[in-house]
Amino acid sequence: MCKGISILKARLKQELFDEYELEKRIVARAESEQPELHFMYPDPVVELPVEWDGQTLIMEWGNRGNKESKLPRTGWCRKESLDAGKWRWLKPEPCIIPANFGLEKGVWFHIDEGLEGVVVRDEQDKPHVYMLTQAASVYYENMTRHERMPVLVGQVI
Repeated sequence: MCKGISILKARLKQELFDEYELEKRIVARAESEQPELHFMYPDPVVELPVEWDGQTLIMEWGNRGNKESKLPRTGWCRKESLDAGKWRWLKPEPCIIPANFGLEKGVWFHIDEGLEGVVVRDEQDKPHVYMLTQAASVYYENMTRHERMPVLVGQVI
């Protein structure tokens, strides 16, 4: 799967930093590198950047802990389940999760554009994003030791 992403700070508008207090997510791999923001599923506040409906937003990543909600208690959606109509009742809408790197089991991997996701709404009409996954390629499984991988936009690894 993908437990976290990194996105270059320059890819996000300043308004998002102000609205979602993103400054605390900024990291630098090395002094010569551009600053990045990390969004990790184990974080206390579980969010992802999302390109949806013509704009870039920060949304709650899945439903990790709200037991009252009928949303699936996960942050991922299997593409096979989506294609089979198992998420139809949630009226999922496609989105892109912009990212430059993904993280799984301690391994960072390069992402050209982003990851595919779906946006669904909870009972209060609040949007949540779920990252789409598929069976891992041999390379991805060897690299991360995980049998699922994110659905990459315009990229095969």
